Amino acid sequence: MGRRTPPRSDAGATSADEVELGYVSGVFGVRGEVRLHLHNPGSDLLRAPRAVVLVGPDATRRSVELSARPGAGRRILGRIAGVEDRDAAEALIGWRVRIPKDALPAAAPGEYYVWQLEGAAVLVGEERRGTVARIHRAGPVDVLEVATGGEPAFVPMIAANVAGIDVEARVIRLVAGALDEPEP
Repeated sequence: MGRRTPPRSDAGATSADEVELGYVSGVFGVRGEVRLHLHNPGSDLLRAPRAVVLVGPDATRRSVELSARPGAGRRILGRIAGVEDRDAAEALIGWRVRIPKDALPAAAPGEYYVWQLEGAAVLVGEERRGTVARIHRAGPVDVLEVATGGEPAFVPMIAANVAGIDVEARVIRLVAGALDEPEP
C-alpha cells in the first residue's frame, strides 16, 4: 500500500487543548506496528508508552497508548496498544496523532513549541505587520510563514531576522527589513 499524506485540515476533529504530533503513514510488518510521520522526528516524547488521541479522517476519536522507536533509515515505527495485526494497523493509516497540550513537558527557558507561536502577532518595531500562519521546518532553520494581508512572507528564524520572541504575549519581533522585498 502506498504512502498517504492526509490533508492538514482538522476541522471539527480536534480540540484547542490538543496539539498534533504527526500521523500514521503506513504499516510495518505483520504484528501491528505502524510507520509514523512525526512533525518533530527528533523528539523522544513517545519513546515510552504515552496516552494519545488518534483522530480519523471522519473525525472519529480514539484514545490509545502509543510508543515510538527508530526504524531503519529515517523511519519512525510505532506500537499502538491493542493493535496486533497488519489489518488493524492498515485501518489507521491517515489517522492524526494528538496529545493534550498540558501533557507536554514544559519548554526550557528560551524555548517554545511551534503551536505557541502559530497565530502570534508579528511586529517590526511597534508596527504590527502580520500574523504567524505556520512555521515550516527547513533543515536546521525554521521558517516563519507570515500572513501580511497580501502574499505571505517567509522569514528564516535566524538572529539576523528575529529581534525577540515573547511566547506569553504571543508576539514575534522582527528586525527592520526582515519582511521587506529586496530591491530589484
